[in-house]
Amino acid sequence: MNENKNLYVISYDISKDRTRNKVSKVLEGFGQRVQYSLFECRLNNTQLQTIKMKLLKLIDNKEDSIIIYKLTPEAQRFIEYLGIKKNYKEDIFYV
Repeated sequence: MNENKNLYVISYDISKDRTRNKVSKVLEGFGQRVQYSLFECRLNNTQLQTIKMKLLKLIDNKEDSIIIYKLTPEAQRFIEYLGIKKNYKEDIFYV
């Protein structure tokens, strides 16, 4: 089954260094870092559910925060970059 992939922007605010590093490693397996605590990920529905489960196992729900934004094709047209634009590498395969 070839599911369409959507663009998600995932940001996090994690209090503990060790947890923050683990969250970062999970996200690196699904997308690319575009800012220190901000990732762009192209995910199908299965990958989205997988990433959510992995992240929920790592964070402290009372201290940490992860926000997942789904960007529709319409919304993606309005993305603006100031300064250096970090291109999303479409040819990279993420697990």
